[in-house]
Amino acid sequence: MKKYNRSSLKHWVVPAILSFFFLTSWGCNRTGTELPGDSSKVLKLMTYNIHIANPPSRPSVVDVEAIANVINTVKPDFVALQEVDRFTDRSGKDLDQAKKLAELTKMNYRFFKALDRSNGEYGVAILTKFEIEESKGFVLPVVQNTGAELRALGLIRVKLPGDQDFVFASTHIDHIADQNRELQSREILKSLKSYQKYPIVLGGDFNMNQSNEVWNTLKLIFNVPCTMCPATHSATNPKTSIDYLLLNTVSKTAFTIKSYNTHLETYASDHLPVVMELKY
Repeated sequence: MKKYNRSSLKHWVVPAILSFFFLTSWGCNRTGTELPGDSSKVLKLMTYNIHIANPPSRPSVVDVEAIANVINTVKPDFVALQEVDRFTDRSGKDLDQAKKLAELTKMNYRFFKALDRSNGEYGVAILTKFEIEESKGFVLPVVQNTGAELRALGLIRVKLPGDQDFVFASTHIDHIADQNRELQSREILKSLKSYQKYPIVLGGDFNMNQSNEVWNTLKLIFNVPCTMCPATHSATNPKTSIDYLLLNTVSKTAFTIKSYNTHLETYASDHLPVVMELKY
């Protein structure tokens, strides 16, 4: 039997160990998780109405850390946020909620104003682990004399691995009347028209269940991932599904839906977050 001394072993054992760690870490990066034994990657997306970071059980409290804990537990690549305050009297004149959440989750962010509220700004936001190539916001109108408030649509465009452009958007549409929901849905489609060549996922609080006929407008472009989507409101006693993640036609072709669920968390907000995993 051939014998090896320590010196000769060192010449092949150390490189072999280094090669092992290099190869096993090659498929892992911060912008997608590779499945074991699979060359595809997974994007994890979340939509979450955060109720201005006010836990319903504590009416006078703003707890941004609780929202951040939910996000950090799920570890999404993208988050669509609704009911977000920025420098308001009610949440704190020195508090930019989207920026603070970005700091606590170590993600990039954009805030999109819908209207002035409580001597500050109120709207939607997006968090992402990806570098943001482009961002744009749109104010969604209301029908006059309906008592409704302006809402917002915000979007970002990023580059996925392989240099694939991907658009992620966040919105929050009216809770009062179908005529407002219809008007705002049409405005969403109009605003996203120039982006339809890209895969788009739209997350939001749509304030209507799946039986509402306004969905027929949104379905001109978007696909709802489930026929009986999980209930999202209220968090402590979910009875109705009003929060969704939607895919446009290009997204439906580019991705395979791996999972679509709510994340059970009853303290931080009055809505349950929706989480979807996409293989690509």
